[in-house]
Amino acid sequence: MTVIVESKRMKVTSALRSFIEKQTRKLVKLNKNATQVRVHLETVEKKSNDPLSNMVTFLIEIPGKNIVITKRAVNMYDAIVDATSGAVRQLRKHYERKQTVYRKHKVEADADLVDADPAVM
Repeated sequence: MTVIVESKRMKVTSALRSFIEKQTRKLVKLNKNATQVRVHLETVEKKSNDPLSNMVTFLIEIPGKNIVITKRAVNMYDAIVDATSGAVRQLRKHYERKQTVYRKHKVEADADLVDADPAVM
């Protein structure tokens, strides 16, 4: 899996990059099919009434679906943690939905075998 870190209006330090890579390892454990994770970091100009000035966007590419999570927080590290937890929830939801569909089709196939003509068997 490839991790790409992009930023707008800020410099990505090595500590920030290593923290992002550490957080994205959680995503690899859940979905081995994830081909690429793009992390876009952005610092929004601070206003007096906007305490949420750091924005993180995760774009996770898995075959058949792309998952996008955007989170904002006061601290960049908090935004990264929030985005990671959101991505974990979305990946788990995607995996469980896929498993449910697989089980449903398996039950239907087994029911078709049982309903088959007994004279043929």
